[in-house]
Amino acid sequence: MSKNARDPGIRSSDSAPIAVFTALAWESAAVRAALRQVKREEERVWSGSVSRREVVVITGGIGPRRTQQTLEKFAQRPFAALLSVGCAGALVSGLTTGQLILAPDVRMWSAHAEAQLDQFPTDAKLFSHARTAASLAMVPHAEGPLFTSAKVLYTPEDKAEQGRVTGAIAVEMESAVHAAFAAAHGLPFLILRVILDPAGMAIPVIKGLMTPEGNVRPLKAVTHMLTHPHHLSSLLELNRARATAAQAITRLCRALFPLLEKE
Repeated sequence: MSKNARDPGIRSSDSAPIAVFTALAWESAAVRAALRQVKREEERVWSGSVSRREVVVITGGIGPRRTQQTLEKFAQRPFAALLSVGCAGALVSGLTTGQLILAPDVRMWSAHAEAQLDQFPTDAKLFSHARTAASLAMVPHAEGPLFTSAKVLYTPEDKAEQGRVTGAIAVEMESAVHAAFAAAHGLPFLILRVILDPAGMAIPVIKGLMTPEGNVRPLKAVTHMLTHPHHLSSLLELNRARATAAQAITRLCRALFPLLEKE
């Protein structure tokens, strides 16, 4: 299942920073809220600390292509571990907004073989720390694989179908790319994804509503609401879900980062 085997956990002698990659600006803000001495290094790149351990938070945008482009910029920078942090959509019923998905692996359709799923495992020790952090933060969790999709799954029917064919319980659009990068560079890897949209929630299709980093374009939103007022309730529900997911991410990071410092 693994592309590359690697020793579990972060080496205590490794003084390099932990890299946290997010897709969206609000996910980055939620992670940074758990850090001290946060400063902006460059556009979409922040650094902070937990005790003596530096944490670098990088926002790469939505989807595999943008994620790969962002990762390539950091190919030569040393890291102690790589975390993929953010939100996910449920592919099975029973998962609720703000619930952590503890994923032992992430799956993505292979670019080299038709109908083949590539699978990338998370680091066993970091996975254990994430389970402990969820308990400490009192964030409910479910264990199961994640699926990295190249496209947004807008409808409950789309989600159910991808859950069936991939065996995953939740979907996002970046983690497998992060995992492949971590495997290629011999880095311990962990996914910290919380549910944004439950399996039964439909996401309105609004072209151009958000920037690649997930920020809403106000003029586009107003214009769309004037012509599609029936989407208002869905967008308000999605906004509330985002706030719940962000709070869960911050609580989890506050509980998790001190555990990583003890490595």
